[in-house]
Amino acid sequence: MRLQEVVVGALLATLVLGIFGCGPSGGPATSPSPGPGQTQAPEILKAEIVGVRVLSSGGAVQPNQDVVFTGRGPANVEIRVYQGGSLLDTTSTSATGEFTFTWNSGSTEGTFLLEFAAKDPVLAESPRVSFTLVVDGTPPELSSVTARASTPSGGTPPRVTVVFSEPIVVNDMVLFTLPLGGFWTVSVTGSSVFIPTSIQLAADRKTVTITGNAVSQLVAGDSIIVGFAPAGPLVVTDEAGNACVSPTVVSGTVAP
Repeated sequence: MRLQEVVVGALLATLVLGIFGCGPSGGPATSPSPGPGQTQAPEILKAEIVGVRVLSSGGAVQPNQDVVFTGRGPANVEIRVYQGGSLLDTTSTSATGEFTFTWNSGSTEGTFLLEFAAKDPVLAESPRVSFTLVVDGTPPELSSVTARASTPSGGTPPRVTVVFSEPIVVNDMVLFTLPLGGFWTVSVTGSSVFIPTSIQLAADRKTVTITGNAVSQLVAGDSIIVGFAPAGPLVVTDEAGNACVSPTVVSGTVAP
């Protein structure tokens, strides 16, 4: 094979691998590359409330909970932990590069930015690796209800829409969506009639649509009250684990 053909083939192979990659994709995110004279940045392998659940960056936790971070970095270096840009605490890696750090969520609700950096004694501090947590101690509750007037028989079944104050986590969707004899109540006044036949939770995990049966009718100006009272085997919480206010009630007026 001529030298020119070998060079061209090598260039084409390099181009293909550069575009499409080689081998399996995925795996943990890599640490930021250090600059000249910098320590290699650490990597956060896991953040968890031990025995409860593993957290992702941006996840929610209740107040006064211990979150244990497990990571790795260069061997025998200092790990500096910053919160809101200020140094919070330090720990160290082992001879094999592992480290742990426990952060308590405290009593203040809000979003907290934690940053982890490594510092070798003879090198500059590494780039920082960030991890965000939301401290939430407020339980979810119904915050609004909307309903529009409907025509009886033959038309589209009337629907009532309620919205929770934040996304919810439901342990049993069968129980949550029981239209009759379950945990939902819909009361109307005046000439309106509403008998639930189906209940659906939207993809946003906040919006619930309650559909009436064939004889249901909503009349503009009438009042509507929706109640939700989870109990017993039905457990509804927010992402942080706060249990839904029970009962939670919201009221409104049927729109034209």
